[in-house]
Amino acid sequence: MLTFDDGYADTHEQALPLLQEYGFPATVFVTTGWLRDAGPRSAGRPLDRTMAWTQVRELHDSGIEVAAHSHSHAQLDQLDGRSLREELSLARLLLEERLGEPVPSLAYPYGYWSRRVRDAVEEAGYEQAAAVANAASRPGRNVFTTPRLTVRRSTTPKDFARIADCTDLHRVFAVDRALTNGYSLVRRTRSAIRRAAS
Repeated sequence: MLTFDDGYADTHEQALPLLQEYGFPATVFVTTGWLRDAGPRSAGRPLDRTMAWTQVRELHDSGIEVAAHSHSHAQLDQLDGRSLREELSLARLLLEERLGEPVPSLAYPYGYWSRRVRDAVEEAGYEQAAAVANAASRPGRNVFTTPRLTVRRSTTPKDFARIADCTDLHRVFAVDRALTNGYSLVRRTRSAIRRAAS
């Protein structure tokens, strides 16, 4: 399955026609505070043009799953409990109001999560959550840490073929995993210091 994060305009303009043409299933994880017509509820700073609510609705109406990616794209594992709950609940509430149906899925912004975040996501009523992990999903995996494989603009056709076939993933993502492990330690330490200070 293909997933797209954030809610950038090119998901609607470029990806949607191809998804429809080839019949690929997909999920778009939308950062609700980044949408270009978020109005007084705008939050955070997107890196590029984003969709409007009408385009989000068009994705949904075309059969693409629209899911949550928090409200402001915050690093959820660095938030206090109240802010974390607000990020999770507001994104879901806004999407459900606009789409008129439950939104059971979330993707962790940046792929950052912790046990505390995972528990908060479940308590907020989500039924599953996507991480990054750059690993293939396996039966029996916790549905709140579903791994995904990253495809970037810089991904070569050869690496894309490996990703699509789930072969040599340890080689394709060696640098990503090293950076993720190192930064995970930094984030855990930073979070522990904040909790101790408060």
